[in-house]
Amino acid sequence: MAWNRLSTKLLAGAVGLVFISALAVASLATYRYSQGLMQSLRDQSFLLGHSLAAEAADLVLTNDVVALQKMIQHQKAIHPDLAYLFVVKDGRVLAHSFDGGFPINLLQVHRLQNPPGIAAQKVVSEARERFLDVAVPIFEGRAGYLRLGFSEKAYEHQMRQLWIQIGAITGIIILLAVGAISLVMKKILAPLGRLTYAVERASLGELTVRVPDSGDREIAVLAQSFNIMMERLQDYTHRLEHQAQELATAQQQTKAFCEIVQNIGALHSLQDIGAFLISRFRDALHFDKAVFLLFDDAREVLIALDEKTLKTLGDPKALGWFAHFLDTIKAAGVRSALHPTPPEPILNVLWTEKVPCVLVPISTEAPSAFGTLIIRCGNRCQCPADALELVGAMIREASRVLQRAVAHEMEMRSLHRLSNPRAAFCGIVGRDPAMQNVFRLVENVAASDATVLIQGESGTGKELVAQAIHQLSPRSSFPFVIINCAAYPSTLIESELFGHEKGAFTGADRLRQGRFEQAEGGTVFLDEVGDIPAAAQVKLLRVLQTHQFERVGGEKTLTANVRVVAATNRHLLEEVKNGRFREDLFYRLNVIPITLPPLRNRPMDIPLLATHFLQRYRQIHRKDVKDFHRDVLRLFLEHPWPGNVRELENTVEHAVLMAKNDIIHIWDLPSAFRSPSTNPSAEGLATMEERERQAIAEALESAQGNKKKAAQKLGISRSALYNQDHHANQVPNLRQLLAASHLS
Repeated sequence: MAWNRLSTKLLAGAVGLVFISALAVASLATYRYSQGLMQSLRDQSFLLGHSLAAEAADLVLTNDVVALQKMIQHQKAIHPDLAYLFVVKDGRVLAHSFDGGFPINLLQVHRLQNPPGIAAQKVVSEARERFLDVAVPIFEGRAGYLRLGFSEKAYEHQMRQLWIQIGAITGIIILLAVGAISLVMKKILAPLGRLTYAVERASLGELTVRVPDSGDREIAVLAQSFNIMMERLQDYTHRLEHQAQELATAQQQTKAFCEIVQNIGALHSLQDIGAFLISRFRDALHFDKAVFLLFDDAREVLIALDEKTLKTLGDPKALGWFAHFLDTIKAAGVRSALHPTPPEPILNVLWTEKVPCVLVPISTEAPSAFGTLIIRCGNRCQCPADALELVGAMIREASRVLQRAVAHEMEMRSLHRLSNPRAAFCGIVGRDPAMQNVFRLVENVAASDATVLIQGESGTGKELVAQAIHQLSPRSSFPFVIINCAAYPSTLIESELFGHEKGAFTGADRLRQGRFEQAEGGTVFLDEVGDIPAAAQVKLLRVLQTHQFERVGGEKTLTANVRVVAATNRHLLEEVKNGRFREDLFYRLNVIPITLPPLRNRPMDIPLLATHFLQRYRQIHRKDVKDFHRDVLRLFLEHPWPGNVRELENTVEHAVLMAKNDIIHIWDLPSAFRSPSTNPSAEGLATMEERERQAIAEALESAQGNKKKAAQKLGISRSALYNQDHHANQVPNLRQLLAASHLS
C-alpha cells in the first residue's frame, strides 16, 4: 500500500477518526462510571460509619473496651470490603482490627474538626494498596472518633473489566468501519482514477481525450468540467492563430501611437494640441464632432476646446455641473446621451441634441480626472472596444502634456489680463492695480460661503463690491438684503436683524420676519457694521458661529442659511482696542478682508470714472454732453475727493445738469470747485502742469512709448493725448517724451 495515494490517506484518516472518537467516548464513559463507583463507595462508608459510631458510643462512654473490641472484630468479619476499623479518643487507640499491630501513621491522616463532622480521605499503604479512610465522630466527638478503612480492590477490578469490554467493542467497530470505508472509497475513487488517467494523457498533449460524465453528481460535474476545459483548450489553440494575425495590426497601431506621442511633445499651444488629437482620433472612430472639456488647476475655469476654437467658462453652474459630471466617468465608454443634462453655457459649446456620445476621462496620477473628451457619435461613428482602448491609452499618455498646456494657457491669459486690465467689473470701474487686485479677490472668494469684511472710506464702493460677490456666487438667484446698521436705533436694530413675535414689545401688533429670514438662501450685507450696538453684537456673533437665532420675544430657534458680507468705514481694529467693538466678532467678520483704496490714491481712475458717470447721466437726463474741458479734468486730478467716488459721481451729475453746451466747463461744476481757493493762479497752473506732465510721462513710460496704451491707462482718447502737444510747447520735457512716442 503506497502512502502517497489518496485512497490510503483517506482510509488512514477515517480509521484514525473512528479510533480517536471511540477513545474519547470510552474515556468519558469510564470517567463518569469511576466517579459513580467512588461516590457509591463513599456513601456506603458514611452510612456504615454512622451506624457503627452510634453502636460504639455506649461502649466508649461505659469504658467497655472488651465489648468494643469484639464489635470491631465482628464488623470486619461481616464486611469483606472493610480493611480495618479502630476507635481513637484523645490520641489514644481504644480498640482496632489490625492483627500485626496498629500503624501509628494512620493517626495523622485526619485532623480534628471543630465542630466535629464526618470526613473521608484516600490513603495508600506501603504495599501500594489504596484505601478510603473515613473518620466518624462518636457522640459529636466527645467520645472520640471511629475510623474505617475500605479497600478499593473491588473498584479497581470493576474498572479493569470495563476497559476490557470497551476495548473489545472499539476493535469490532474499527474493523467494521475499515470495511465499510474501503467499499465506499472504492466506489467513489474509481471515477477519480479514470479522471486522473485522462489528465495525464492531456498533459502529454492529447487534447481529444474525454472522460464519461456519468455517476454521482459531483463526479459528473468534474468530468463535465474536464471535458469543457479540453474543448476550450482546443478553441484557444485555434484562436491563437487568429491572434497572431492581429499582432501585425497592433504593431501598426503602436507605431501610430508613438508618432502621436512624439508629435504632441513638440506642440506647445493648447489649441494646437487639441486640434491634433481630435484629427487623429477621427481616423480611428470616424466621428462628427469632438470637444475637450478641461479644468484648470484651481478648478475655477472650464476650458472648452475643439479643432477650431478655444473658449473659457467661469459660470458657477457650468463649473458645478462639470465637477459632478467628472465623478460619473470611471472609464472610456459610450453613453446614449449626456447625463446629467449640461447647463446652457455648456450646451453652447457642445450640441443640444440628445445623441449617443463617447466619453474618455483625462487624468494623471491624481485621484480624479481634470477633464474629458466628449465625442458626438453620428451615422459614421464606429466605437469598437479596441479603438476606444487605443484612444484611452493616447489620452492617458497625453494627459500630462494637456495639463501643462492648460496651465500655460491660464498663465498667458493671466498675464494678458495684467497687461490689459479690465476697466469695468460687475458695475465697478477702475484700472488702477489696487482695484484690479480687488477684482481678482472678489472672483476668488465669490464661489465660497466665507464671511467677507469690506473696509474703506465712505463712497469708495463697498456696496458695489458686496453686490459683485453675491452676483458671482452660487447664491446669486436668491435675495441680496442690505442692512444699514447705522440707520437704526439700538432699540430697533435687533428686531430689524432677527424679526419679532407678535406682542414682543409695545407696537408689535404682528409677527415680522427679520432681514436674516428675508435673505434665506442668499446674502446679507451688513453696511456700517462698526456702528452696531454692543447688545446686538452678541447676537450677531452667535449667528456667525452657529447660523441660529431667535426672533425678539420668541423661543423657537431658527436657522439662517445665508452668507454674510459686512462693510465699514471705520478702522475696526482700533475700535476693538478702544472697547467699542467685540474682538471675537471682529475676527468672525474678518475671515476674508477686502480693503478699498480711496479715490485720491488711484488718480489714474479719476478720468475713467468721470467719463463713465458722464455717459450714464447724459442718458438719464437726456443731455447732449460729450466731454470735459481739459481744465475740468485738471481740477478733478487735483481735488482730494474726501467723498471719494460718490462725491465724483454727484459732481459729474451736477455738471451734466448745469452744462449749456456739449462740453463741461469749470463754471458747470459745484461752487466748491469755483471758489477762490480752487481758482488756478500762476503758481497753481505750474503745479497742475507738473502733475499733468508727470501723469502722462508715467503712462507713456509704462506703455513703453505706445500712445494708444498710454491713453487707455489715462482713461482718455488717443486724440486727446495728441492734443497735449499744444501744452507740451510750454513743457519741454513733456514735448520730448511725446515726440519720442511718435515712433510707436
